[in-house]
Amino acid sequence: MFPDNTIQDVINQFEQTQKEVSTEVKLTSKFNYTNFQTSISDGSPEQINNIEAIKQWIILFILTPKDIYPIYEGTGFGTSLYKMRGQKKLFSSGYADSEIERELKEGLPLCPAIQQVTNFELDKDGRNLIVNVQVQLYDGTLIDVSVEDTFTIQRI
Repeated sequence: MFPDNTIQDVINQFEQTQKEVSTEVKLTSKFNYTNFQTSISDGSPEQINNIEAIKQWIILFILTPKDIYPIYEGTGFGTSLYKMRGQKKLFSSGYADSEIERELKEGLPLCPAIQQVTNFELDKDGRNLIVNVQVQLYDGTLIDVSVEDTFTIQRI
């Protein structure tokens, strides 16, 4: 008379199905961040997927200024590293480190394949910032990404 599965079983099955569907990484064009152009091979854009596409997504997330471009408004996509540029005192106090870490931990899981940020380091090398981040995917894979020479700390 009553169904064999409970509402909680149905919810669990639905969540598992959604997780399997959402963690699939589609093909995307490869972007060269050195010269800010799409990589071309044999006259057509190079295509990447899986780990390389996720790494590219992380780099784009770190390099994109938060709430500057209308396409990203209200999405939480991007970081506020650009606001901290030139603020030498902020980087010596630890405030910038914790704020950027918070933004990465909250924002990187917007990528459907990323479960969580497992490690974060913000290094200052002279006038350069180096952002190192490690993320864990839903399948358990760990990915390390380093964004170097992205921002120059200006002297006050």
